[in-house]
Amino acid sequence: MNPLIDEADFDDYERQLRAFSSGELDPHRFVGIRLNLGIYAQRQERMCMVRAKLPGGRLSARQLRGFASAVRRYSGTDSVHITTRQDIQFHYIPLDKTVRLQRHLGAYGIATREAGGNTVRNITGCPLSGACPAERVDINPYIDSVAGYFVRHPLTAALPRKIKFSFSGCESDCANGLVHDLGVIATRNENGPGFRLLVGGGLGGRPKEAIVALPFVEEAELIPAIQAVLSVHDKYSDRKRKMRSRIKFLVDRFGESQFREKIQKEFKRTLSAYTPAESPLTKWRNPEPALAGFRPTLRAPSRQHQQDLNTLPVTVPNGELNVKQLQGLARLMQVEGLTELRTTQEQNITLFDVPKSRLGKIGVVLEALGLKQPRQGDRIVSCPGTATCPLGITASHRIASRLNGGVEDLTVRINGCQNGCANAAISDIGLYGKGRRHHGRLVPSYGLQLGGDGSEGGGIGISGPDIPAIRVPTAVKLLQESYRENRIESEPFTDWVRREGEQYFDQLLAHLIHVGPTELVFLTRDHGDSNLFKVESQGVGECAGATAPPAEKLLLDAQYERELAIAFAAKNKQADAGECLENQLLFSGRALLAVIGSDQDVVELNRLIPLLLEHHAGQQEAIKELEKINLDLERFRESLDELQLPLLVEKVSDWSYWVAQQVRLEQPISAAAVTTA
Repeated sequence: MNPLIDEADFDDYERQLRAFSSGELDPHRFVGIRLNLGIYAQRQERMCMVRAKLPGGRLSARQLRGFASAVRRYSGTDSVHITTRQDIQFHYIPLDKTVRLQRHLGAYGIATREAGGNTVRNITGCPLSGACPAERVDINPYIDSVAGYFVRHPLTAALPRKIKFSFSGCESDCANGLVHDLGVIATRNENGPGFRLLVGGGLGGRPKEAIVALPFVEEAELIPAIQAVLSVHDKYSDRKRKMRSRIKFLVDRFGESQFREKIQKEFKRTLSAYTPAESPLTKWRNPEPALAGFRPTLRAPSRQHQQDLNTLPVTVPNGELNVKQLQGLARLMQVEGLTELRTTQEQNITLFDVPKSRLGKIGVVLEALGLKQPRQGDRIVSCPGTATCPLGITASHRIASRLNGGVEDLTVRINGCQNGCANAAISDIGLYGKGRRHHGRLVPSYGLQLGGDGSEGGGIGISGPDIPAIRVPTAVKLLQESYRENRIESEPFTDWVRREGEQYFDQLLAHLIHVGPTELVFLTRDHGDSNLFKVESQGVGECAGATAPPAEKLLLDAQYERELAIAFAAKNKQADAGECLENQLLFSGRALLAVIGSDQDVVELNRLIPLLLEHHAGQQEAIKELEKINLDLERFRESLDELQLPLLVEKVSDWSYWVAQQVRLEQPISAAAVTTA
């Protein structure tokens, strides 16, 4: 059973969908509810994209069959789409079918919970984790542990914005922690194995490289370290301006030194409350020193560190798997006794634990399914662009078929806008869609980003010029030719780009940048489109998620403090528990004020109680009970009598539960979001 799945989510969503369809639920509230289950609006009215959450991209044969049958029953297309975050997405799902699709996927062990919204998104991992000869540890058990710990967690249910994790099994950082909100990298120091935490990276319109926030945490400290990062994000990120509420903006706001101090301060608190597992999750390895810096390319079958077993990479054209291919892959895995297939950040798949003697036979079966092993130049990645995404500006999906990585086998990644879903900023040749005016006419164009690499020692690509969309294939070929002719022997593309510099590429592509008046007739149409290009709104882009109502967010904060109080009580840390109980009461009381629009960010109970009496005159008895609990809490914090603590926890919980019920009467909220404070 997949621990990310809970049948109650589907029941609750079905109720909310009925309420929305009948006009009883505010449409803005419904957006947050469906996003929490990975259900996004498409450009097309009442059509949805639904995203499955696959930690580390790992898939079983049973799940492949589940995807195949779900496509047949519910989708307006015959395929699913692999994303650069190792998820799988459905497109053209009618809104009224989303409940049945959710239940169908759940029955096959496929989760969608928190695949969207302002939560912890799918956790990506090294493409060869568990098999790579250079890895220090199989990172997958840690991915599963962290994904399970933070799903439905009160701290992560209503973050200021989404947060993206990556996990790498060694210092090469093949999972690209450099451009993630949080990158976890397995490492080792003189005390033994552990993890380095990179924080504050990101892509989009303002790409930023992460900083080292915690140089080393022991295995038992990993979850409280991650919890500390989440808590800092939750407390300090800007909730009013979504476009500036990712963690990377916190680093800019505080500066690296002060940001690290806030992480360290919160880490002391979360670590103090956490009880680690009694034994390590898995066994750590000591790879050969000669393998330091090893980076798998997934371009050919590779020997695993397990004797006589191999990984087999498979190219998936356009990242799309149709029903026949899904069924065929499931059958292949069953016949060959293979237990795992994995999606990759290049929108391809990899088979694991393949005996060398079976590589040829399996290759023949894959060919019959229309799937091939990687070929030179096929490292092309794109987002759906204007095909389905409300934020799409250009037809990135169409132009992808016109591009090639050349004999140098360069990576080419194409975004339909600046949001970075295809990871253009960490590609050899990256492209992002935009509209540019020439002589008063709008021309579909792509901005260039060159020489990017998200792994250890890499960096975000340098900015190149804007190229009209029709000329992009020519520009890509010219870049490849110039690299081939001017590089130093064996010089990587990324090094060549930085050696040449931005001015070189402006000059190299100058004739493609210039647009004369007579050329507009050829340049004002996007690839595959006979209509004149225009940038138009096609609904609301939902990458930024939905904002939780203030009262609901305060109830989640109260629930989080309650969980910390219980953890501290179990470890006989009475003072810490008392502080958390006071916070729980403060957040709960403020929720009562917020539901009527009067929250004043009060930080003391003695100031909160008069405000509650003023604004909730009809609830005198309950507020008087709060006064009594406050007195009990003050006495406890003076005595720290551990015998008083269980009863105090119960009283605070009962009062917070009463508040949650009152808030629900005024403002119905998702039962899955807040259970009891």
